[in-house]
Amino acid sequence: MDNQKKANLTDYLTSVVQIGFVTEDLDKVMAGMRRIFKLEPDTYFENTFTDTFFRGEIINVSARIANYDYFGTQLEFIQPTCDKSIWTDYINEGPHHGHSIHHVRFTDVDNNQDITDIMESLGIEKYQEVKSFVHPGGLGTYYDTVEELGFLVEVVTKA
Repeated sequence: MDNQKKANLTDYLTSVVQIGFVTEDLDKVMAGMRRIFKLEPDTYFENTFTDTFFRGEIINVSARIANYDYFGTQLEFIQPTCDKSIWTDYINEGPHHGHSIHHVRFTDVDNNQDITDIMESLGIEKYQEVKSFVHPGGLGTYYDTVEELGFLVEVVTKA
């Protein structure tokens, strides 16, 4: 009998640091954030994420992204600018066409593989993994929890 305690996600993912939304119109969202909250994005960029793991293959994906620090929780708005990505799928495949909560990013971790192992033990697959722009050298990993949670779980490797 194994006396070691089996790791749980709550052993690693101890706080929510980001809520991510996908949108077909980032300019409209930014105007809304400006009008309603009087906020400008803390960061805005357009990027192509090269050598991205996507549903078992390696591709390039691109997006426009605006991030807002909202009292300690980052609100991330993503407009995909490519035909094939986790963000494009989310807009096109669900009942949330056009704009929806996409992911919740939890505590940054030392090793995404620890989370991947736990997720796989629960029957949850890694959906997409990109090079982190938050922590150079790190990875942003998304797990396909939509059916059960209504959103994806994202984990980022610490710097």
